[in-house]
Amino acid sequence: MDSDLNRAPGGLPVPGALEDGLLVVDGDRKILWCNPALARMLGLPPEEVPGTDLLSLLEEHLLPAIEDEASARSIRQALLDGADLPDLCCRTRSPAGTRRWLSIAGSRIPGGQHLIRIRDAARDIDAHHFRTALKQSPVVVFAQDLDLRYIWSCNQQLGPTDESIIGARDEEIFPDGGAHFTAIKRWILETGEGMRTSMTLNVDGDHHVRDLTLKPLRDAEGRIAGITGTAFDVTERDRAEKALQKRMSELQCLYAITHLVEVPGITPDGLLQAVADTLPSGWQYPDDAAVRIQIDDREYRRGEPKETPWRQASPIIVCGERRGEVEIWYTSEKPEAVEGPFLTEERMLLDAVAERLGRIIERLQIEAALRESEAKFRGIAQRSFDLIATSYLDGGLNYISPAMERILGYSPAEMKGTDWEDYILPVSLPVWEEGRQRMLQNRQVEGLQIEVRQKNGETAVLELNGSPIVEKGMIVGFQAVGRDISERVLYERLREQTLDLNARNIAQFAILADHVRHPLQVVLGLADLLDDEKTAEILREQVRRINARISELDREWVESRKIREFLKRYEL
Repeated sequence: MDSDLNRAPGGLPVPGALEDGLLVVDGDRKILWCNPALARMLGLPPEEVPGTDLLSLLEEHLLPAIEDEASARSIRQALLDGADLPDLCCRTRSPAGTRRWLSIAGSRIPGGQHLIRIRDAARDIDAHHFRTALKQSPVVVFAQDLDLRYIWSCNQQLGPTDESIIGARDEEIFPDGGAHFTAIKRWILETGEGMRTSMTLNVDGDHHVRDLTLKPLRDAEGRIAGITGTAFDVTERDRAEKALQKRMSELQCLYAITHLVEVPGITPDGLLQAVADTLPSGWQYPDDAAVRIQIDDREYRRGEPKETPWRQASPIIVCGERRGEVEIWYTSEKPEAVEGPFLTEERMLLDAVAERLGRIIERLQIEAALRESEAKFRGIAQRSFDLIATSYLDGGLNYISPAMERILGYSPAEMKGTDWEDYILPVSLPVWEEGRQRMLQNRQVEGLQIEVRQKNGETAVLELNGSPIVEKGMIVGFQAVGRDISERVLYERLREQTLDLNARNIAQFAILADHVRHPLQVVLGLADLLDDEKTAEILREQVRRINARISELDREWVESRKIREFLKRYEL
């Protein structure tokens, strides 16, 4: 065994494989002995070190490498004074640029000599950093022997300190869960396999959840020598997960209630009973919850009808008026929470369900009124002599009243899905397009006259009033109400023709009167020149009779003109 040891002056045994550098100096700072590790640190042959001056040796080979000048000064001064060296941790840099930490210390030994120790402190620094990081984190690190007694612990945090649990077992530290803890670790010792699990610990009446990673601890020969593990407190995460699960159940409850409205053919009574059956799923103890929904004079229940003190309720408001309430209770006593046995989230859920039911009932009432209104509208549209049609930009005509068949000859089924342009004559397309663009600009169109082709090939004239169809703030089509004005247009055209003919006749009457009067004046002049008075008088009489008739025609022409102006003024 002595072959593995060096002996320092004074007979001190020193392991040859020791990585710490050691040297012994006398009172004059002369090096009496050094071990091989020190020679390796300084890069010198071991035989060259003894007999040299310690300060000179360090000044040449060690102190220049120390980056911290204050530490170098402290070492130099202690050596000059012959005092003990305090344990200093210094960062050094080799000529190649490599950095490392060295720990330097010195103390007196028997015979008036000093023992100087220089060792690599990197592992100490790593351990320091490791412990510092652990202290700022929720991670616990520990080791146990084969008897599952703690042999090392760091950052224990809960209850006992790291020092107080050394030598103790889990059952002694955590009485409530220690046995289960020990069973898991025994399994690891037996199988040699690691495990990740969670454990709930009761510390001073407060429950904490720890996430554990456990592995077998092996010695240098690979034999299992115990357990090593890490743990960190996930209590808040566990609480958040449970709260999230609770919230998810509440949201699922709301989701189910919301989608009950979409069930085809569901009646209001069926809906409210389904809500009563669904509601308990959002509470902590669904199997022990009873529900009653009361609307006006009707009730919908789930569970036992008896009432208990553990109850909460929320009103159902429809159109600003209280119409009933939603009530839930537990049939047996439960642990106290925020509102009796109920959580704050459960109160929020109940209020949300009651508010949602109020909106659903209001919606059902509006839909019922809308269906009744639509039925009345369709009845009016079906019996109306005016055409009514709705047209969508992406689907063409989708509603055509029966009056359209009477006007154009096409049945509503034939026209559905077609476009107005399929029936409008080319001469009216510019007018139609102008009106269509106005409606697409969210403007009303009135008195739009278009000529359309009937099924029998003839032409009809329609007068339309149109307005845009707006859905979700966007114009998606337009609706039109109109009538057949073909007869009116024909009448107006005939009237214009009559008025025009009347005007031409009046003009002809005026011209004819002028053309007749001039010859009559000539005849009357010739009569005055005749010697035969009897004949002359006959001619004068005929002229007077013709003039009387012309004057009568003049009066009739004036009356005709007055009548024409009256007709035009009042569009008759």
